[in-house]
Amino acid sequence: MQSNGIASGQRKRSRWCMAAGALLLGPIGAAAEEIQGNDPASPGHFQIEQRFGYLTTFNPQQQNGGRRVPQRAITGETEIGYSPTEWYEIALTSPYAFARANVPMAMGNVMDNGVPGYSFQSGGVTIRQTFIQGDRLERTVFVGLVSRTILAPQGGLTPDLWVANKAGAGQPGAPRFVQEANPRVAQMFTPIIGVNLPHDYQLIFNANMTFGIDGPGSAFEPSVRFVKRLSDRWTVGIEHFSNLGPFGHILPWHQQMQTLYAVADTKFKGFEFSFGVGYGLTNASRGLAIKTSIGKDF
Repeated sequence: MQSNGIASGQRKRSRWCMAAGALLLGPIGAAAEEIQGNDPASPGHFQIEQRFGYLTTFNPQQQNGGRRVPQRAITGETEIGYSPTEWYEIALTSPYAFARANVPMAMGNVMDNGVPGYSFQSGGVTIRQTFIQGDRLERTVFVGLVSRTILAPQGGLTPDLWVANKAGAGQPGAPRFVQEANPRVAQMFTPIIGVNLPHDYQLIFNANMTFGIDGPGSAFEPSVRFVKRLSDRWTVGIEHFSNLGPFGHILPWHQQMQTLYAVADTKFKGFEFSFGVGYGLTNASRGLAIKTSIGKDF
């Protein structure tokens, strides 16, 4: 294996659902915050992956005269995938969280003593299909595509989608868009561009493009991963996740979701582990984010 094959053995270890990953700090979403581009499960094998995360907003908004209420969530995803070939994988994912009910955060909405309490929330099922070049380890540049169909229950977790703020129309200073979309069915497409660099470095860029099918809402979420392979077992680096707003409109910086992670991936006794510790960079995403996952082929 040539030295620039740093993607070897990194099968989706960087994925995570925090606030929809690991889901960013808006309503808890159903789509995973992840960097795509690594290997699917071994051809002819199943892979089970379990992800957990924790996030908090340190700087939530407050109602007139009301107190600030911290927004925290423990998130999780269970995924079962199968790869008939080295370039294709299909998987079923079940996201869930222990969090407040879907209340838009950090966007000028009510966040006082009347916010909902914490409860278990289901994200339904996501059908994911990953297409990626089979000879990507021998290429300087490789490409791929991920398709996700998100089927959410009524009142459950939803993707982090933006809709026009009709309630704030005509109010000075009111945000133009808010994360209040609640579609039962949504679709996400994620193009992938990866670059294998000299000295065991790798750069992967992907951009989630999500839209509601049975209701309004959309989001554009570009992300980047830059890592170095230290050995056959360890890879370390940084990941940056963002949610810039709805299609065709980039939100002001303080309303965007921007989270930077330090990450490490390792392998042990046939298991693959991923760890990440991050922090929100904007007023809308200010807070601690932690993610971890464990996966194994069968």
